[in-house]
Amino acid sequence: MPESISQLSEARTFRVGSYRVEPSTLRVLSSDQMVVRLEPKTMQLLLYLAEHEGKVISRAELEEKVWEGRVVGEDALTNTIAKLRRAFADNARHPKVIETVPKTGYRLIAPVDWSDTQPGPGKPDSPRARRWIWLLLILGAVAGMAIWWLNQHASTVSSELVPQVGRLDGKPILAIMPFENLGEKPEQDYFANGITANLITDLSKVSGLMVIAQGSVFSYKDSVSGTRKISQELNADYIVRGSVQRQGERLRVNAQLIEAASERALWSERYESELSDMFKLQDQVATTLVAALSIELAPGERAIFSRYPTASVKAYDLFLRGLEEYGHRTPDSDRSALWHFEQALALDPRFARAAAGLALVHSRAAIDGWSTSPSNSLDLALELAGMAAGINPAIPQVHFVAGQVALFRGQHAEAVAATQQAIQYNPNYADAYALLAWILNYAGQPNGALAALETAKRLNPIIPASYSVLRGEMYFVQGNYTGALAEFERALQINPIHMRARMWLVTTLAQADLLDEAQWQAAELTLQNPDFSLARLQFAFPFVDQSVRDNLLNGLREAGLPEEI
Repeated sequence: MPESISQLSEARTFRVGSYRVEPSTLRVLSSDQMVVRLEPKTMQLLLYLAEHEGKVISRAELEEKVWEGRVVGEDALTNTIAKLRRAFADNARHPKVIETVPKTGYRLIAPVDWSDTQPGPGKPDSPRARRWIWLLLILGAVAGMAIWWLNQHASTVSSELVPQVGRLDGKPILAIMPFENLGEKPEQDYFANGITANLITDLSKVSGLMVIAQGSVFSYKDSVSGTRKISQELNADYIVRGSVQRQGERLRVNAQLIEAASERALWSERYESELSDMFKLQDQVATTLVAALSIELAPGERAIFSRYPTASVKAYDLFLRGLEEYGHRTPDSDRSALWHFEQALALDPRFARAAAGLALVHSRAAIDGWSTSPSNSLDLALELAGMAAGINPAIPQVHFVAGQVALFRGQHAEAVAATQQAIQYNPNYADAYALLAWILNYAGQPNGALAALETAKRLNPIIPASYSVLRGEMYFVQGNYTGALAEFERALQINPIHMRARMWLVTTLAQADLLDEAQWQAAELTLQNPDFSLARLQFAFPFVDQSVRDNLLNGLREAGLPEEI
């Protein structure tokens, strides 16, 4: 049997239960029914567990051995375990391959056979396996993607509460795909991602366009899907593709506008500038795209592209790194985003978008239970949002944060007003519509909540976990625990470490008299979030109807979750 991870990476094939493992360059897991190609870290994790078959391995040991001294967050291991379970079609609650040992770690319970030398039905050099692997290579980036369309319901909502869904009709729908990083350093992906995100942000403020949200388009990063397939899945009329190359102090950007129906390039351009002129370059790309689409800018919208966020290239670089970290939505990435935004603001105290980013980080930490003092985090978020608004009140995120803070202070009317202002500054702000749905659900206005969520879905059609959680909360309020369970489980399939989704799943299982499963999920929750306690959640459910909040907390208590750490 191999003795180390490095040796295992070159090991001969072996078996885990009925599955054949090929740890070669292809990193293939196969059975009679399927062939799956594993990511490098997923294969390394499997190899380490196989080497210690039947033994409980702590999270700390797995993080140290598999990630080889790198400092990683708990989410990295949890996500990798989830990927491995999906590959084995293993059920976490009734495992046959990988068992979770609450508050300790994981154990490989399937038998391991290191003596396997015979070609299996899925051996990578067989014709059948080659067909599978070809399909995996072509479709791999999107094979695990699931689009769950929420149930449609008729609703009548006052236009003073929720902008009508129909207001988005008739506009050309644009999807800006993640720009490819052509630089010498792969770790500079954050820079290309940031250029893409800023282009999406700026064009989203154009009232004559409907721009697909960043979350949906970034799900296609590294995808080999063609323009037609992507446009059909996103319901987009036009696709923008491009690349970014950063070499020293020089920046090159290529961009192309493609008509989805004909797959014909309507416009393409190459831009080159000094890094110090990157904002002028981004301005050129955005304004040329608008012109190519024959979009007439409303009065004042031209200024969107000429208002540069900071004069400091270094501060902007830190800001882009912070955006990348914030997008991961985990406690560790939240702390990393906090540091990057703080450093950016230290370099340029007038950098309003960095201040807005800090406000988002603090509000996220409070809402998701990552802060040891949620009330202080909300106060700081509001203070930073106010500071950013004082510099530039047109930043939608500052009003988004104000809406979040007002909601969790139980000020529902103020929360609606602030969120509507965020939408006014960015008519394509999908998460602002989702926040509006959240507010209205807590305020006891389910019809308005549903209409706002439908708008968010149209702008962000690859449904994120948070939207499924929101719909699950709507079902919970209505006492529809079957519907709620389905939505929370969908959210966890998308994001296995989504704390609020698992917390809601725990209480819903308890309410549905499925106490054994509720307790199992509670153990998973505390394993992933050792500092979890009900005390940190006292402010986190601002329902006007207090009985809903009481039901939620009682279900968590019944499942055995602690009041205090």
